[in-house]
Amino acid sequence: METSRRDFLKLGALAGAAVAAPSFAAAAPGEKAIDPDLCAVITDVHVGRKWSEQSIKTDRSYDYVNDAVRRLVADILTLKALPSHVFCLGDVSVCFGEERDYEIAGEILAPLENAGIKIVMTAGNHDRREPMAKHLGRWLGESPVKGRFASVTSLPKFDMVLLDSLKEPDPSAADNKAGRGGWDLGAEQKAWAASLMAGAKRPTLVCAHHTAWALDLAKAAVKGPAVCGFLHGHNHSWQDNLLYSSYGRKTMVRMLGLPSMGMDRDVGYALVRAHEDRLELIQIERDYYFPVETPKEERLPIWDCAVRERHGRRLSFPFDKRI
Repeated sequence: METSRRDFLKLGALAGAAVAAPSFAAAAPGEKAIDPDLCAVITDVHVGRKWSEQSIKTDRSYDYVNDAVRRLVADILTLKALPSHVFCLGDVSVCFGEERDYEIAGEILAPLENAGIKIVMTAGNHDRREPMAKHLGRWLGESPVKGRFASVTSLPKFDMVLLDSLKEPDPSAADNKAGRGGWDLGAEQKAWAASLMAGAKRPTLVCAHHTAWALDLAKAAVKGPAVCGFLHGHNHSWQDNLLYSSYGRKTMVRMLGLPSMGMDRDVGYALVRAHEDRLELIQIERDYYFPVETPKEERLPIWDCAVRERHGRRLSFPFDKRI
């Protein structure tokens, strides 16, 4: 680790001044309160074995990521009221979906489960389903689509839908050593997702590793009468968009891209608070760096500006979708 924990916490303290919500206060010693109307969403975890030990090496060392993710796990556990669930939108592996990556992920994320938080995850394009299921199967949810990590979690005020957008590379392909899969829902999962969105009766937040545009789900999300939003990962940055199905239809749905847990660019996670008429998402920004974490003296001033400006920003996902 080149950036010290003290530097990380200093950035967090600076950013924390932007947030006044009581739920961000430190928990009392031994307190285990779980808030059923609060959940956290993480993505692009990218943990794994040391660069020197990787069977197929990444283009550069990301050995700092494991500790960065540990700090964010600890950050979630400081909330006065803990989220009932942590939803992970994929790219759990650092790059190539090696078996050891998922063992490490299980070790790093275990404190959340030990605190009474339920973990539910899906796959991203850097994952591999077989080793992921082997080591993290208890966190994958009950999938209605064979061979995919799709799930629906019913929370008190809304349903959380996780889709599996990983398209694994052909093991026999000449370029398979690139280790980076693509994205595709597959015909069965896409049909299931479309049917679910069209028929949902409760407010529904749809999530996948990739965007609704990439997965050809934008129109289905907008037309779904109860779909209130779409969350995705993959781009390692906060990306706020409004989806619409056509110029003649006034209904819109917010789509938000979430940060990485520690690899590069925006570093943080999202908190989702459920109200009677909306979901409110709070951006938790704990760092920014690109292309890799750097010593304090090499940081660009704009990075610290990004942390201060983005942390604590609140976005609404209204349940009312009047045309």
